[in-house]
Amino acid sequence: MPPPPAVAVPGPAALGRGVIVAPDQPPPAAWTDAPRVVIDDDVLAHPAAATGVLRHHWARRIPVVIEYAVDNDDARRPEICELPPHRLGSRFAFHREQLHFLTWANTYDARSGDPVWWHGVLAQRRGGEASDLADVVLPDGRHAWVDGGPRGPLPDPPPEPLVHRESVALGRLTVAGDARPTEALAPDQLAAVVHASGPARIVAPAGSGKTRVLTARLRHLLLDRNIEPQLVTAVAYNARAAAELRERTAGLGASIRTIHSLALMICNLEERREVITERDQRAILDRLVNVGRVPNSDPFQPWLEALAEVRLALRDPDEVEAARGDVDGFADTFERYRTELARRRVIDFDEQIYHALELLLTRPDLRERVQRMATHLLVDEFQDLTPAFLLLIRLAAAPSMQLFAVGDDDQTIYSYAGASPDYLVDFDRFFPGAAHPALEVNYRCPPEVVEAAVSLLSHNRRRVEKTIRSGRAVAQ
Repeated sequence: MPPPPAVAVPGPAALGRGVIVAPDQPPPAAWTDAPRVVIDDDVLAHPAAATGVLRHHWARRIPVVIEYAVDNDDARRPEICELPPHRLGSRFAFHREQLHFLTWANTYDARSGDPVWWHGVLAQRRGGEASDLADVVLPDGRHAWVDGGPRGPLPDPPPEPLVHRESVALGRLTVAGDARPTEALAPDQLAAVVHASGPARIVAPAGSGKTRVLTARLRHLLLDRNIEPQLVTAVAYNARAAAELRERTAGLGASIRTIHSLALMICNLEERREVITERDQRAILDRLVNVGRVPNSDPFQPWLEALAEVRLALRDPDEVEAARGDVDGFADTFERYRTELARRRVIDFDEQIYHALELLLTRPDLRERVQRMATHLLVDEFQDLTPAFLLLIRLAAAPSMQLFAVGDDDQTIYSYAGASPDYLVDFDRFFPGAAHPALEVNYRCPPEVVEAAVSLLSHNRRRVEKTIRSGRAVAQ
């Protein structure tokens, strides 16, 4: 027999809980006027549209009725994609897995009669007790609600404390925090740091304090909101930036990595391989290809560039070979090169990214581990993500897509590897429903320099419209 229904169905209105019903079953009275979404076998076969609808309702805490006309074992079966990453592109997603998450994240189960709030039931199994006022009685005697919506402060929170389903899934009954940052921040910086929930794009022009904002955001999540450190990962673009973030947040316990160290960690979940240098790459290529030896030239550089075009820019090897004209036989060599890496049980710098993608696509068990540690994901220098980097970030951030992305489309410097400011400009295409808090003050340059830069940058045709003013002018 199912446990008794949660008290006060549907719970506080601010939580925005929905309900799941059986085919043709009328919803409980509390959801009579709620929109109804049908999930049947056709939707499971083509889930993208329904996923978008449910994400919209979940992110905005709009109650919804879900008519569940599928076998739950089929709906929750992990997905696998065996196509090579360069065949997928950066917009690929496991829509059925996201659909299953959004179906159950913030809904009662009324298929068998009275609505059951399974997150509350699990919280009781984690050390709480049944409550006659909310979802669970905590070990300290307080009654609490278990929130299934996006993790973050509510504009009209209930009087009882909140425990989030993320904490319950970890076996904890952590009470959510709602404190504001205590460090001194400018108004635009504070608005970014306290972003409530869901994906956010923070455009940070030069000199606007983006590292300070990233640091403050990390501290805010961990100290003010009580989010568990094992759910938070920050990605810096290079080792120096990662070291600076670690120094500024010492002792907080969050995972702070470069994109390559994140990828290497994923690869190491399968097996540990020695990381080789570019010199080792050239030695391997020397065994695989015949190249002309021209004085004062590097015969292997075109091959290294071609390897990067496939593994970072996600271009087809045949297209790379045809477009370049200086790597005859590259499409075949690409596979032979990777086979040789695997045979030697080594990995090079770009292979870390490409093989990490392969693992995320084909190993649901590893993907789940990575997604847990990246439940709250912060990414710096977003404008310099290559297609492969962006796909890795999107796979890691799924299914909840709680991404805090910082960058400036006017500062892209890695376009040779496929990086594009379009990912920042068109952020909502990759992370629907994102908020756009922006930093507007350049604290580094005098007004005349800022004004000249703004005038020059305004000629770029593809950019985020932004306000940039000098901090020195603001101070006067």
